[in-house]
Amino acid sequence: MAVIAILTSAREKGRTGPPSALYELGRNNSLAENLMLRGHEVVMWWDEPAGDLVRSDVDLAILRSGKAVNIARGLALEQRGVLVLNNPSLHDNASDKWKTALNFQRSGVAHPDTHLAKGPVNEIQVVLKKRRGSGGHGVEKVPGTDVPNDESYIVQPLVEWSDDLRATVINGEVVYTLRRRPAPGEWRTNLAQGSHFEEAVDVPEEAKELAVEASHSLGLLWSGVDLLLGPDGWVVLEANPGTTLYGATRPDGVRIVDHLASFLESQL
Repeated sequence: MAVIAILTSAREKGRTGPPSALYELGRNNSLAENLMLRGHEVVMWWDEPAGDLVRSDVDLAILRSGKAVNIARGLALEQRGVLVLNNPSLHDNASDKWKTALNFQRSGVAHPDTHLAKGPVNEIQVVLKKRRGSGGHGVEKVPGTDVPNDESYIVQPLVEWSDDLRATVINGEVVYTLRRRPAPGEWRTNLAQGSHFEEAVDVPEEAKELAVEASHSLGLLWSGVDLLLGPDGWVVLEANPGTTLYGATRPDGVRIVDHLASFLESQL
């Protein structure tokens, strides 16, 4: 039996209560439930309120949120000799869309042409994204003339796509893939933006290989890789280190979590 800490974000901002606590079955965290049913002790450590971890004998820490406080805690645990996955520094880099783009470029991973926002560009319309953001928040289509001089944003072309996938990669393998379509009146296909999704069972090998390559290039042991089929083939938008662990159905989500839990056990 191991003691496993999950570093995560509060469901709602302004959380009160203990900063960390032993997990109790039935609290609706699927990964914690799976690990406990395997015989491990699980400690939850929320990003708020501030405070220490309730246990000092942690064998493994799992980063489920890349907020600055969680990255700092992960790094501190590493210094104490605790195994932290994904690696906090790599998780932090993968959460920065500009650093991700540079990494993909160096590694030869197909990715839309990406630049820092340094003022107006000679394009009719572009996609403006916050370097750090998730769920499609801080992503918008703007005229090229409206690009700000603000390096906390990146600029990408608007990709005309015919397929949109989210591939869950664990330990170098695509274990599940969602096909996503935007909600009526929406163009973003993020789940947080109300997209429609179903399991994709007809994913070509080239898309799977690209997803694995993208995750590996960032040093991530698991991630959710967003893929588009554009005019010139498949491209990776990003690889999310704090990816959601659910599928189109509850049994699908159980399968994904079970894959991750088995991998985590193999690292102990």
